[in-house]
Formats: sequence, structure tokens, C-alpha cells
Amino acid sequence: MKKIYILLLFILFYPPLYAQKSEQNLITEGVNLHDSGEYQKAIEKYQQALSVNPKSQQAIYEMALSYLELKDYEKASEYSTQVIDADDKNLSMLAYCVKSEALTEMNQTDKAIELLKEAIRKHGDHYLLHFNLALNYYKINDTGNTLSHVKKAIDLNKSNSDAFLLNAYALNDVGLWVQSILSFQMFLLTEPDSQRSKNAFEEMLQIMRVKPASEKPVERSFIQQQLYRNPSAIHPDRIPPLTIEQGLNRNYIYHAITTTLDSLKTHNEEPDLYTTFTEVNKAVLTVLEKENDGTKEKNAFWTFYVPFFSHILHSDYFETYCRYISVSYFPESLEWWNNNKAKAEDFLNWFENGDSEIR
Repeated sequence: MKKIYILLLFILFYPPLYAQKSEQNLITEGVNLHDSGEYQKAIEKYQQALSVNPKSQQAIYEMALSYLELKDYEKASEYSTQVIDADDKNLSMLAYCVKSEALTEMNQTDKAIELLKEAIRKHGDHYLLHFNLALNYYKINDTGNTLSHVKKAIDLNKSNSDAFLLNAYALNDVGLWVQSILSFQMFLLTEPDSQRSKNAFEEMLQIMRVKPASEKPVERSFIQQQLYRNPSAIHPDRIPPLTIEQGLNRNYIYHAITTTLDSLKTHNEEPDLYTTFTEVNKAVLTVLEKENDGTKEKNAFWTFYVPFFSHILHSDYFETYCRYISVSYFPESLEWWNNNKAKAEDFLNWFENGDSEIR
């Protein structure tokens, strides 16, 4: 009885502190439900939190996220607008991203783009804002602006797998197929084992001529329906663009690929697909390293991508690396990974904590 009396006194004399704790507990419960896919139950928790504190921007923002997952885009837009209008310094930028996605899903992509531009003016450069802008431009087939904004997103955060994947798609669509190969591999390094990793690896194999293009394009992330034909997914009788772009003579890469493929064919027997991939990949990276002689224009391709992969090529981990990025595609790579735990861990430690060049 005494304990209950003390608790009642605490609530009576410190109601704001007690209410704050209840609000946060409810939000935490809602977030856990959201993460478990229980979006409607999560919303009910946020509504309870708002009954404690009607001005809780965290609860309102989380509501917007859950409505977005429920595909109730009107409500996702409504609640994210409330957070934007409240100008919460911690949540406003994220709310812009939620509202822009809701607008896009309601076929209001132009409004979504203008909203994200407003967010950049208000909050400055942030990789999420630039990535979402790139994604919206990608959806309306504006590849130039897609590449411009996804590059900024990557410059701001080189650990975001989505940005590398979108960059790879856009580069391939404009015929920059060599640059696309390296961006696909950056994506696969950061996300090696998802379904979209398997699809990305398939598209990359087609670009590298390791595997012929199928009649139906490989399924891509970010868009609902495949509306493109890969310009660099090469049929046996089709040659990719070979002109010099960004200081790269793509004819050298094409020649290295075709020469490697020819040398792998012995007695009319086709080599296994994994071996073909590793050998072609090695040939491509070798030529790129040789071409990176210090005379090229200073852009990310020559100053970041090529040195990055050249370092892996000359390390003790190239074979492990090839296994790592192909685990979603080749069952034998997954089997190798499971049977070589020590080597796998050594590679990951080297990649994550190695010398400054690889980082």
C-alpha cells in the first residue's frame, strides 16, 4: 500500500516526467511492431503516445512511416507534412523523404522532386535527399539528373548500397557499361546476398559478355515494371559502345574481354561460368589499372573506383572477393564461403579494417 501511495505522489508532483516516459515507451513498442511488419498495431501504439502528448513529433513521424508501409499514401503524406511544418530539427529532413515517396506512389513525381529540392535548400546536402531525388528522376527516365544526384549521394555516403545499385543501372542505360560494371561490384560488396544482388549479378554478367542477354530483361530494383532494354546487355552479334568516354578507350576493355573469352574456350568446351567471370573480371581490372596512368581527367571513376579495385586485384584476397560478391548467384560460391570461414573472416576484416587505401 505504501509503494502505491509513493507512486501516486510521484505521478501527482511530476506529471510531465511520467507522461514523457509513457510516451517514449509507447513509441518504442510501436517501432518494434513496425519492424516486425505489424504496421496497423504500430499505428495504434503511436496513437496512444499522441493521447499522452499530442505534439509528439516522433510519434507523428513514425505514423507516417507505418502508413507508407501500408500503402496508405494520403495519410503518409498528411502525417509527414505535419512533421515538416513543425520544423523538427531531427525529423524534418526524414519526413521530406517519406512525403516525397508518398507523392511518387500517388503519381505526383514532379511534386516529389520539387519537395526534395526544397528540403536541400532547407537542410543542405544529405545523401538521403540526393538519393531520393536521383530515384525520382530515374523513374521518369531523366538519366542525366539521376546520375548527377546519385553521384552526390555516393560522395556523401559510400556505404549506401542503394546508391551504388541505382548508379550502376543509370550508367548502363546511358552506355557507360565499363563504369557500370564497377558500380555493380561496389553494390555487391555492400550487399552480396539478397535477391536483388542475384539480379544485379546477372545483369553485370551480361554486360561483361560472360553470359548472353536473355530476351526478357533482368528484373531491376526501384521500379515496378521493366520498361527498358539494356544497351550493354550484349547479344552475340551486338557490340557495345566503344568510343572514348571520360578518358577511357572502351575498345581496350572490349578487346580484353573477347580475348579472354576466346582463350578460355578449349576443344569446343565451354568453361564453367564462375571461372569465366573471375578471369574476365581480372582482365577488365588489369586493363583499367594500366590505363590509369595519371593523365586521365580527375573524376571518381579514375580517382576512386579504379584504384579501389586495383588494390583488391593485387591483394591476397582477389579469389575470396570474387566468391564474396557472387554468393547470391553461384551455389558453389556460397558453399565455398561456408567451408572457408577463416578465409572469409580474414577478407572481411581486411576489407573493413585494412589499410587506408582500401578504406
